[in-house]
Amino acid sequence: MRIAFDATAAATQLAGVGRYARELLRELVTIEPADDMQIICAAERSQGAALLGSLPPGAARELRLIPGGYRWSTLFWQRLRVPLPIDLLLKDADIFHATDFVAPPTRIPLVTTIHDLSYLRVPELGDERLVRYLTDAVPRTLAKSAQVIAVSASVAAEIAEAYPAVRERVVAVPNGVRLPVDRNKRYVPTAPNVLIVGTIEPRKNHLTLIRAMNEVRTHISDATLDIVGRAGWRSDDIMRAIRAGEREGWITWHDAASDADLERAYSRAAVFAYPSWYEGFGLPVLEAMARGIPVVAGDIPVLREVGNAAARYARPDDAAQIADHIVTLLDSQSEREALVERGLAQATGYSWRRTAEATRRVYGRAIEMS
Repeated sequence: MRIAFDATAAATQLAGVGRYARELLRELVTIEPADDMQIICAAERSQGAALLGSLPPGAARELRLIPGGYRWSTLFWQRLRVPLPIDLLLKDADIFHATDFVAPPTRIPLVTTIHDLSYLRVPELGDERLVRYLTDAVPRTLAKSAQVIAVSASVAAEIAEAYPAVRERVVAVPNGVRLPVDRNKRYVPTAPNVLIVGTIEPRKNHLTLIRAMNEVRTHISDATLDIVGRAGWRSDDIMRAIRAGEREGWITWHDAASDADLERAYSRAAVFAYPSWYEGFGLPVLEAMARGIPVVAGDIPVLREVGNAAARYARPDDAAQIADHIVTLLDSQSEREALVERGLAQATGYSWRRTAEATRRVYGRAIEMS
């Protein structure tokens, strides 16, 4: 199979879509050595080369850079809608995988991954320009897509509801999780440290968690909060609250954390908190479970789907309930151990290998339909 894979996010983004595209690509190149991977990047040459060099042995692969990078390619294809196909930059390909919501013009059979519908479901929590852009660009891409990958069953249902015309072309292919190298190693926290991972923006609900942690600290005075993630859109109020906690000595913020930094943050965590208002999947929940960290998550459908009975759930707007769950897990060894065991079992049900194998099957169906 000759696969054109949009790896722009893989080369340029640490979290979210970038992690999805990197992990998926790493597995795809090892499934079938006879495949021919064209790795498409609207990025700097150094970023594309670093991504290419990070891939394991396997299928033939070639890096193809889009002139002008992400900003100009987006302006050219999405804003100005210039119908010049990306096919002109590629060798013959059987399938083009748009991994980040939208695709350039192409005559190649198209598969598109949709990670969430936050721009429709909670537009008030997003960046206004991005909401407008996705609201306009995603339907046009979906109309051209032979198959649409949703990263969870919850998102698949939302796509079918929002875009009924593509209902029969939507396939739920859950994200995976990279399990620790030493599966028998358990993180043993030495302090009552709570961790949250994700871009600092309103949807992740840092402010409610900070209020909850103030309540936690009335019961456990040495409880602390680690925050891992870059400052994103509409984060000024959140950052002021984080800075205040840093000055008081109980919040630590880790900006632009590498994979090694993230692993160290997980190793310090006694509880992982993820009280998000909306998610498409919620990968950090599984990453925490895979490391034996008990999870307190927002009570929303997709986190129930991903976490099942292996997490405690709280309404995202209920700081007191979030605090109660955190205090219980910090105070009770038996509660911690029960949740840890369920979390480890839950995480083993997901893998990037299975995600890649299912994705490649979607490619085959898209080719057959075209």
